[in-house]
Amino acid sequence: MNSIREIIILDFMARAATITVAEGYNIGLGANPLRARKKVDPDELPAVVVIPGTEKSEARYGQNNCKMTMQIEGIAAFGTSDPSVISEQILADLKKCILDTSWSRSPDYIDSIIYTEGGTEESPEDGQKT
Repeated sequence: MNSIREIIILDFMARAATITVAEGYNIGLGANPLRARKKVDPDELPAVVVIPGTEKSEARYGQNNCKMTMQIEGIAAFGTSDPSVISEQILADLKKCILDTSWSRSPDYIDSIIYTEGGTEESPEDGQKT
């Protein structure tokens, strides 16, 4: 039997798989949903990586109220396009998918999903294509 934490991770994986052009997204990251991967082979692109993070708990009304961080990364080749434009499309796709209120409020084991930060941390170096 899966823990609630595992169920949430599996829900995020399933949701990430819906990020396809056919579903109205800019880039088909959902073609390859990966779990907790640090390195992604260029042959696996485009891809979305779901990385479960730490969990914190606090008492609320005599019960544990758990908060779990989740990092979601989108990776795609940018080809001849401006990598900044592709990065912004990836961020928009991820936010649209994960923050969709019809999904993020439906399971009774998730009280809320809060977006805390996003964007590209580094620009590609010369010769990089993803």
